[in-house]
Amino acid sequence: MAANMSQIEESALAQLLVPDALMPSQYFERGQRDDPATAAVKRLMLAVLEDALRCLQTYADARTPVRRRMFFEAQTWIADRTGCGPFAFEAICEALGIEHRRLRDGIRQWRLQLSNGMSSHRLRRRSIGRRVGPNSSPIR
Repeated sequence: MAANMSQIEESALAQLLVPDALMPSQYFERGQRDDPATAAVKRLMLAVLEDALRCLQTYADARTPVRRRMFFEAQTWIADRTGCGPFAFEAICEALGIEHRRLRDGIRQWRLQLSNGMSSHRLRRRSIGRRVGPNSSPIR
């Protein structure tokens, strides 16, 4: 009976020490890095980030209200420093190993170049695939 009480007390203590919310990095550290479910979530996070960057670049000089709205939504999402949840800009960057401050600085520099009339380099769509060697095509 005393052993059961000790186990109950230990499990209750363990529950108190478990955080209510996990940072994305904590979530990914717990799972195996080669876990297909983790890889799928990371691919989704990367797709969200790519879409926001593409909206910034494609609709930077948009004239229609719908396209301007897409630009401002992407810009607002990237600039938001208080966002929480697994799909907030900073959470996605952390999960993907991207320094969110440097990415924001790069976006800011690109916007300055664009406003000064300099050539802007747009993102190119790349297929997701495994590469075999340094300069080879992706395997599908």
